[in-house]
Amino acid sequence: MSGQGMDHIMVIQWWILLCISGNSAEVMKRSIFFISGQTESVHLSVSDLAQPHESEFSWEWTSHDGRYSEIQIARAISSRLVVSPPFTEYFSCSIDYDVTVKPKFECAGVFLLVRTNVPLVKIEIFATKITPSFWPSFRLSSDVSVSCEVSSLPEGATLQWEREEGPTSNTTLSYNNTVHMVIHSVHPDSQGAYYCTFRQNGTLLYNVSNAVRIEEVSSDATLTMYRESSNSSLVTLLCMTSDRYTHALWSWTPLSTAKDVQVVTTAMYGSNDTFNERFSYGDFNGHYFPLYFSPVKFEDCGRFNCYFENLLVASINVVTLKVSAVQPSGFPRNHPVVLRCEVSEVSGDPVTLAWMRMEGSRGLLVKQEVLTESHPNRTLSVTLPSFRSDQLHWQCAVFTEGMLRVTASLTLTLPTQTTMSSMTGMGTETVVRGVITMAATLGILGLLGFYCRRPNGTQTQRQKEEHAQLEETSV
Repeated sequence: MSGQGMDHIMVIQWWILLCISGNSAEVMKRSIFFISGQTESVHLSVSDLAQPHESEFSWEWTSHDGRYSEIQIARAISSRLVVSPPFTEYFSCSIDYDVTVKPKFECAGVFLLVRTNVPLVKIEIFATKITPSFWPSFRLSSDVSVSCEVSSLPEGATLQWEREEGPTSNTTLSYNNTVHMVIHSVHPDSQGAYYCTFRQNGTLLYNVSNAVRIEEVSSDATLTMYRESSNSSLVTLLCMTSDRYTHALWSWTPLSTAKDVQVVTTAMYGSNDTFNERFSYGDFNGHYFPLYFSPVKFEDCGRFNCYFENLLVASINVVTLKVSAVQPSGFPRNHPVVLRCEVSEVSGDPVTLAWMRMEGSRGLLVKQEVLTESHPNRTLSVTLPSFRSDQLHWQCAVFTEGMLRVTASLTLTLPTQTTMSSMTGMGTETVVRGVITMAATLGILGLLGFYCRRPNGTQTQRQKEEHAQLEETSV
């Protein structure tokens, strides 16, 4: 990283010391963070933590990228610490028992100081990488795409972008050990510090920051921005100049027709006019003329030009993205579901479309494809063989040059089940209990009815005696 870039980076390092008794030895643990490419090397200093006995110790390394596991990188020879020849590119020895690690991303990992197969010190080094490493001044209305990567993300750790006031509202996506951020349509309020933070179980252990600054005026060089086509999406196009003008207008050249459409016109202290209710504008003061439209439709793709009188001040190419799902009617658990993602245009740099299944704020890559101008298809589809409740939340992401440009979210829903389907979902024990209860109730009601209908035995015998007496009297 250049010295100029380092001027805008702040680092907070958190030291963790933990003693664990076992085998009459104490394992002392420490965590160190560094920025890949920084000027200063990283020192594994243990002289204040342990004093191994002369020739009985060595350093072992397990790299975060999985290339090496408990490999010996240095050992004591004749009371001197010597780095093994294959690793002199990454490590060197310093005073006493210390090792110097070069600030390369691939050097991150777990380092053990071992004496006669007993670990004494465990130091884990985390490497971070900010892309781009140096943030220049950004053009007004442009999209700013940045990423922050860490060499390892342990259980309970989170990596995210934040501003001074807390989590950012910008588009973010966590994928593998990288968190991407897109600041859409930068404007004066977008300026300031942005922090990539590493937290362990909610506790801040480390952060690195960089600052966003914007150019004061627009440029007629064409910008490209990507936007999701949805009912809640918004496009903001900004146009500003240092000189003062009496009127301005926005024109739109749709990708489908290649014919200019006058979107918004304005006259200083006069009336404004728009051709569509979805388009609106901000106050025109002779220098600044913003354009907004929402909701964004897939067909809104194309080039938008801003003119102050006859001067072209800004030209912005809008590329749209839409997602959809084909779900079968009825109960779909044993039927496939097709997810479809489509980008309106591929020109210039190749475009990578990626479908990700979301687990909270983290994305798990399911399928991706690189599209080029000569690619006949601008879509990426994923077929789910069956429908499961853990496959409800999805995002389609667009990347160019390895950087996130836009995401489109898709949430699947389970259709309302029929009564029979609901019954089949009942537990076996519940069904059996219901049947037994119903049978018992019907049995009791039947016995009561039979008892009420049968003749009374005592009354029948008395009726017989009275009938016999009547016969004797008549005789």
